[in-house]
Amino acid sequence: MKKKILSAASSILILANTLAVYSMPVSAEETGTDSDVKIMSLGDSITDGYWTTGGYRKYLYHELELKGYDNIDMVGMKGSDSATFNYKGETVTYDDNYSGYSGYAIQYMTGTETRQGILETIQETDMINVCKPDIILLQIGTNDILSNYNDGITDRLENLVDTILSDMEENSVIYVSTIPDIDVEKVSDWFWSYGEIKWNNTTEDFAKIIQEYIDSYNESIYNLTEKMQSEGKPVKFADIHSVVDYQEDLYDGVHPNEQGYEKMGKYWSEVVDSEIKGQNPPATETTTTTTTTTTTTTTTTTITTAEITETTETTTEPVIPEKKYSISDAVKLSDYLLGKYELTEEDDYDINNDGSINIFDLVSIKEILRRNFT
Repeated sequence: MKKKILSAASSILILANTLAVYSMPVSAEETGTDSDVKIMSLGDSITDGYWTTGGYRKYLYHELELKGYDNIDMVGMKGSDSATFNYKGETVTYDDNYSGYSGYAIQYMTGTETRQGILETIQETDMINVCKPDIILLQIGTNDILSNYNDGITDRLENLVDTILSDMEENSVIYVSTIPDIDVEKVSDWFWSYGEIKWNNTTEDFAKIIQEYIDSYNESIYNLTEKMQSEGKPVKFADIHSVVDYQEDLYDGVHPNEQGYEKMGKYWSEVVDSEIKGQNPPATETTTTTTTTTTTTTTTTTITTAEITETTETTTEPVIPEKKYSISDAVKLSDYLLGKYELTEEDDYDINNDGSINIFDLVSIKEILRRNFT
């Protein structure tokens, strides 16, 4: 039961963890300068935009433009400075530079089947030093699971992130995202590398096995980002898994359809917007005598780190309402944000009391659940 609870809790984490806040460039409109915010989309075929030009990246760029940003510079080893797509009856121009590689695993693997690796590609192209991204959006690992390279998958991911960090500019940040579910019944033939595990189980039972691998990997991503943050590294959690529905948003059972890519782009735009603005869940001043989280800024870096103290003082904490919330509330709110659920009068989800129900209310529920389960 504990694993189920952790998995459900982690699936609702829409924004990155807020234990560490990293200084990022703000919009040109706010600063009055020409400073660009360089964003690198990094990953496998889902980042590449398999089957459709631009994938989620075109929606990400467009949504940021709608938010008022005119200083976004998409960077990477592929694509072009300008591309177009038709959206809601209009021709939209976007920056199409990126680093997405179809079929790639976390690192080069050979055995059940050979997979080229993002790790080696980063090293061979020196792309982080060449592109100097301020924000990296990393999603990788689906092909590792497809090819039955589940053993050591988290260790490989940590090595990849550390490699990226070693080349990143000061004040830059990397978001490491979960991966979407797979419609195993639809792409059963893609899992031939599982051999007897596949053949000795019904399709339904085999799908459950793959789901366990996906859930375990996604949970490990959350734990890894928590660990690396505690080490003072500019690594944050993102949860694409929470916005892509494998029954409605996949084109072929693995890759998103246009609706799925649009959801991803809009999600990433919220993450990037919050990062640039330095937003955290709305806070309130409270007085407490229990273990609380206070923030102290170090003098040697631009990183603000969290420190746990036992003290009686005024501290800044996320809004924690009197009403008790459960995982079912988180699921309802997540479905509402995805357009799959209509709120009723009984659904009191304006947790932050800001007059609107949005992603930050979901983050507050996440904090409530985290406290309940720790």
